[in-house]
Amino acid sequence: MLVSAMWSVAVLAAPDCNKAMAPQRCASYRQGWLSCNDMAEGARRSCIEQYTPALSCKRSRDARHCEALQAAQTACDGSEGQARRSCVREQLPAPDCSRATSKARCEQRAAAELNCAENAGQQGRECVRKALIPVPAALPAGH
Repeated sequence: MLVSAMWSVAVLAAPDCNKAMAPQRCASYRQGWLSCNDMAEGARRSCIEQYTPALSCKRSRDARHCEALQAAQTACDGSEGQARRSCVREQLPAPDCSRATSKARCEQRAAAELNCAENAGQQGRECVRKALIPVPAALPAGH
């Protein structure tokens, strides 16, 4: 019983990167972990994936967002959990919809993602999907 209690405390502590084999990767993961340490295990895993900055943005699909996430995580040092996620989101630039094939759809998706930001993983994807479902037009009176 005591061993399981010690294990759960160790899992909930922030990673110590001083003796890590890959200190830069550990520091990057630690930033994501600090953003998501207040979430349940399943949601925490996908949250960490979303809030952990890449080591290098050169190969990233969206280098602008990657660099902004790195800067936002650095700017939000000192906070954890919900406060850190809010801080990071405030620092990130809005999606660039200027080159999207459907600017209106891109803006609608950006708004949905912002509204669903606190839902991680499957719940977040489901929230965005529901927000993007078109509202059926009302039928004329007589049909």
